[in-house]
Amino acid sequence: METARTNSGVIFFGSPDFAIPSLKALSASEYRPDLVVTQPDRPAGRGKKTTPTPVRLAAEELGLPVTIIGSFKERGALGAIEELGPAYLVVVAFGIIFPARALRIASKANINLHASLLPAYRGASPINAAIVNGERNTGVTTMEMAEELDAGPIYLQRSTPIDPAENAGELSERLSVEGAELLIETLRGLDGGKIEPREQPEEGVSRAPRLKKADGYIDWHADAAAVHNHIRGMNPWPGSFTYHGGNYLRVLVSEEYGGDSGTGPPGTVLRADSGGIVVSCGGGAVRVTRIQAAGRKALGAEEFLNGYPIEIGESFGREDVR
Repeated sequence: METARTNSGVIFFGSPDFAIPSLKALSASEYRPDLVVTQPDRPAGRGKKTTPTPVRLAAEELGLPVTIIGSFKERGALGAIEELGPAYLVVVAFGIIFPARALRIASKANINLHASLLPAYRGASPINAAIVNGERNTGVTTMEMAEELDAGPIYLQRSTPIDPAENAGELSERLSVEGAELLIETLRGLDGGKIEPREQPEEGVSRAPRLKKADGYIDWHADAAAVHNHIRGMNPWPGSFTYHGGNYLRVLVSEEYGGDSGTGPPGTVLRADSGGIVVSCGGGAVRVTRIQAAGRKALGAEEFLNGYPIEIGESFGREDVR
């Protein structure tokens, strides 16, 4: 794509919604990107219509030049970036591993924004993992990219508490904004000679691999806190789910239940009324307050039960994972 140079010395790499606040912050600063690189259009939605990445759409609205790379092995992919001679490569949730040749392009730094307090939760799903594991705090990190995934030296970090009711989508929104601010602070600190990268500690390394649809299955044998955290951590993607009478049900909102509704084996429905659907766990119980049947819209528990009766004593549990 033929475009004008802005001479900021920055090439931005990103694809999903999480990257948009960073792109907008850069665009409004002295680091307005010379080029935005994103992944190819993908099928999305129920109709599987081919759709540009959120970053491509945002870049075009901002009047920024865009190029699409599905792999760094594509002919000319790295050559076009090398030709621009950038000072910085800035990467926010691009989704493709950078080869050694790419890491040699920038004259100053290759900055990656990661949504955890590294070295915790290296990998593709750090926000989900922090919630599922019941962390009370998480944050964002800027680091110098290395060939090993998320293992490069750290520039800056910012911590934030996780609300006990917050799901992964909500936390992602907050971290995307805080990460954008930290990214600008990092670039200005590097240009001003005020920050230096520091190696990640060897202790405290954990992994957050890319999630699959099957990871959303709810294990009712876990205790209530773990089940509630799983439901939060899997929403909106890949979505927490269970089965009832062979029917797929997506569970959207829950809370730990402290009332007395009796007991039963894990997955047993203890209560189902306007107050919610209370389900027994391996320890304690959770109350489901928002739920969705396959092919239907998401509803609050009371409205859902009006069209989909669930009786006390029935079970939620595993069928063949679809």
